[in-house]
Amino acid sequence: MRMATVHTMLGPHAYILQRYGISPHDDITTAVEKLKHTMPHLARLLKEIAIIRET
Repeated sequence: MRMATVHTMLGPHAYILQRYGISPHDDITTAVEKLKHTMPHLARLLKEIAIIRET
């Protein structure tokens, strides 16, 4: 199964994460890994959104 991209999860809001080094085309796992050290609260938020969208 292919992981959804940040843009798929957040729509146009994904572009705001570019200031943190996250591409809207990154998959959620990559984005969480990039964010977990600098912005752990955003990493947790993305992870939760992905879990909710899967169910």
